[in-house]
Amino acid sequence: MAATAQARKAGRPLGAPDTREACLEAAERLFATQGFAATGLRQIGAVAGVSIATLIYHFGSKEKLYGKVLGRIADSITPYMPEPDGFEPDLDGVVAMVERFLDWSLDHGDYAALLLRELMENPSRATKARRWYLLPLIEAYAAAIREGQAKGRFGPCDPEMVAFYLTGAITHFRASTVTIQQMLALESRDEAVDRFRATLRANVKAMLLPAEE
Repeated sequence: MAATAQARKAGRPLGAPDTREACLEAAERLFATQGFAATGLRQIGAVAGVSIATLIYHFGSKEKLYGKVLGRIADSITPYMPEPDGFEPDLDGVVAMVERFLDWSLDHGDYAALLLRELMENPSRATKARRWYLLPLIEAYAAAIREGQAKGRFGPCDPEMVAFYLTGAITHFRASTVTIQQMLALESRDEAVDRFRATLRANVKAMLLPAEE
């Protein structure tokens, strides 16, 4: 037993994979509800049940821990991205693409809330960012719209701005679903989602299709 303890790298916490996952999950919840600036390592450690020293060991700093959380968000979006094979850049195809991001936001509420905070609350960090975690999604939307325009299916909109508009609307809706439900006196969350989904489809159509003469 003593030999095993000596063989273990000095300072390495026992159960490292579980410890790391607990830290990331605690950080995700706190960053989503409080934002980056208002969340400290001590608080993350308290929720995860570890010391600050353990957090520093695994992640180095709060900034690096936050980067890992953003990376997990980006990875979680990947399965909801459109498959390149068989994708058709028409209205139905783009609507389906956008709705898959809505489905992602409904499946990952903390992630959607954190992304909204990232877009709204961190302008100073934006000037130093080396990686934009939503960029692959924005590029996929814009590429599909641009291809549809090239085939004469869509009108003269700005593909990137449409992509930013749609992702922003979805993350904002997911972060405020409970408020919307209460404000509009809706009977259920599902009713709020159904009404937003219908509005989202109508907005995609209005932005992409050529204006009728």
